[in-house]
Amino acid sequence: MSKATAHVDPFIGVDGGGNCLCGPYLPQSIVRLSPDTADTDNTNGYASDKPIRHFSHTHVSGTGGASRYGNIGVTPFCGELRDFREPYDRHDEHAGSGYYSVVLMPAGVRAELTSTPQCGVHRYTFPENTPANVCINVASVVRELDGGSGEVTRWEHASPGESVARSTGGYIEQISDTEIIGRGDYRGGWGHEYPYSVHFYAQFDVPTAQTLLVSRAASGAGPVIEGPCCRALLHFGVRGRIGARVGISYVSVANARAAVDRECRALAFDAVRNMAVDTWDASLNRIAVTGGATEQRTLFYTLFARLLCMPSDLGVDHEFGYWKSGVRHFTDYYCLWDSVRNANSLISLFDPQWEVDMLNCLLDVAEHRGWLPDAWIAGHSAFVQGGSSADILLCEAALKGLRGIDYEKALRFMRKNSEVESPDPRFFGRDLKQYRDLGYVSTDTPKACVSRHIEYAYQDWCIGALARKLGHSDVARRYEESSRKVWSLWRNDAGCFAPRNPDGSWAEPFDPTKLQTAQPWLDPHFYEAPSAQWTYQAMHDVGGLITRCGGRDEFVKRLDEFLANGYWSKEMMLHVPYLYIYAGRGDKTAEAVRVCMAKYFRATRSGLHDNEDMGCQSAFYMCSAIGVYPVAGQDIYLLSAPVFRHTEIALGSGGKTLVITAREAGERHPYVKSVALNGKPLGRQWIRHREIARGATIEFELSDVPVMHPEFMAPPNGV
Repeated sequence: MSKATAHVDPFIGVDGGGNCLCGPYLPQSIVRLSPDTADTDNTNGYASDKPIRHFSHTHVSGTGGASRYGNIGVTPFCGELRDFREPYDRHDEHAGSGYYSVVLMPAGVRAELTSTPQCGVHRYTFPENTPANVCINVASVVRELDGGSGEVTRWEHASPGESVARSTGGYIEQISDTEIIGRGDYRGGWGHEYPYSVHFYAQFDVPTAQTLLVSRAASGAGPVIEGPCCRALLHFGVRGRIGARVGISYVSVANARAAVDRECRALAFDAVRNMAVDTWDASLNRIAVTGGATEQRTLFYTLFARLLCMPSDLGVDHEFGYWKSGVRHFTDYYCLWDSVRNANSLISLFDPQWEVDMLNCLLDVAEHRGWLPDAWIAGHSAFVQGGSSADILLCEAALKGLRGIDYEKALRFMRKNSEVESPDPRFFGRDLKQYRDLGYVSTDTPKACVSRHIEYAYQDWCIGALARKLGHSDVARRYEESSRKVWSLWRNDAGCFAPRNPDGSWAEPFDPTKLQTAQPWLDPHFYEAPSAQWTYQAMHDVGGLITRCGGRDEFVKRLDEFLANGYWSKEMMLHVPYLYIYAGRGDKTAEAVRVCMAKYFRATRSGLHDNEDMGCQSAFYMCSAIGVYPVAGQDIYLLSAPVFRHTEIALGSGGKTLVITAREAGERHPYVKSVALNGKPLGRQWIRHREIARGATIEFELSDVPVMHPEFMAPPNGV
């Protein structure tokens, strides 16, 4: 293996809430092939201490909420042909870039998996002189309920549309002694209740000797079966090894079969595995790091692979079945509310075309469905957790000068979020009426009224910034003024954001350190964390926040206390260690960032403290490790001490690079002494995108003792 893939450990973050995948996938691939275990609620379908049920082809990675996908499960088994559903203990489990293997016990079958963008490739080695069988389960989902019948009750803590995934039907047909086709129908999972289908084409490298097709209602040796809980039980006789190529499509069996023809039919298992490694090398080597500890390099490249996992690239008018528009489509934006924190910003640096394509997909959805989505899953908008994060991303793209986006169209849809009442703000738009008429989102809004208000205000600022960029001065002034409404819910006597009743009175009782509900996503005032955490979200007016907290010295004291007692690696808090820079204390950012990296990220199966969440945890670690951290929605990066001596980032495909050097990098030198840009002193601990986007060198000089920089300019309030 080459440098980057040698450092990838797919088992990092599979347990302990990280919910990452240990099975093979490729960057933005449709197929994410991975083992599913019994008796787990983990959304990745896997738990290290549970037995393996099967290997399924569709997964999300790193998400919370109710489980989704885990479709088209494949299980090898020995002995007589029977309706096999027995989970396996595991032995000798391994994983690497584009590869997974395990010995299934007590059967002694070695299972090996690799993949292409749209196909899962299986190789099963059976014990000598043992009858070999394979089960294809069309009804498989991540969380098996009622013995695999597909029946399900609502998820224990679900809001409407948050029940776990379940099978609703499907069919299987044997079209030759080496080919099986079919379709599974499903609904449920985090985000929405709309149904979806997964089509498959399976081609085996040896012929079947006997086939049994079963469903909940029937079984037999006929060529086709349909209905709930469909399974194909395939007997191959005594065979030492069986290979299978399984194409997956969200549109048709024809597309699934074409994927096998195009990607892997003529290739042996090892050739496909080698192709996967080559693909990962090409992707991960876009950022090359030197130095740092072994664990830091392992975390960096493993988390880079996590960042590249979702959303899935469906191609141009290829794997999206709702309309054709000539626009590259993606699915499983899961969710922008998470990736907006930092992941999209990092992508804009090393692969700006991918970021442009993803944003154009969102605009295409808005053209056809009327609204920008905040989460886009299986052809439908999913739950809005705050405001419209797409507003932030489109503004940031414009400020960074990303080309190929119709920003006038973007501004129209962004303004619609703020000017048109949504028919269902659970899935798109805003809870607009109170924010517009009262100047704040009051307690009459049943869910997360304060955190929604904070997000709406920042999104107003983003609308204003884009309008100003496009020359619409009147619109810009109106939205810049509207963004100041963020302070309508600032409670001076408590020194934090707080809920307010429709009559203007403050809601009582109020404790800024506590939520009102046991389920943090159902809290009436703040989403997933209390006021003490949300207080640091006014990123368009950090100066105003510092003033309201009592000035720079008091703000620094508050940050000290918060990071010691209230911080954890939750989405809305990830940026907080960097806020010291706004108060002129970059030395404290250095200390806090190093503590967070060591505390919340470990190279173990339980190494992530929270859901990976579509790259936001990964990007926090990666950006902190290279010393360049983005401000969401803006063209600003905050600078802190890198852990690597040398980082080289390919800035897209144009041959330009960003080089970051820090000769003293290491545990003993966490403080920034000086920063030079292209050989000239920078004089500040932040940098603009345009200063590095066409290639640049950032040179850090680091120190082993805190260095104060009273002469350093604070980052601007917005742009």
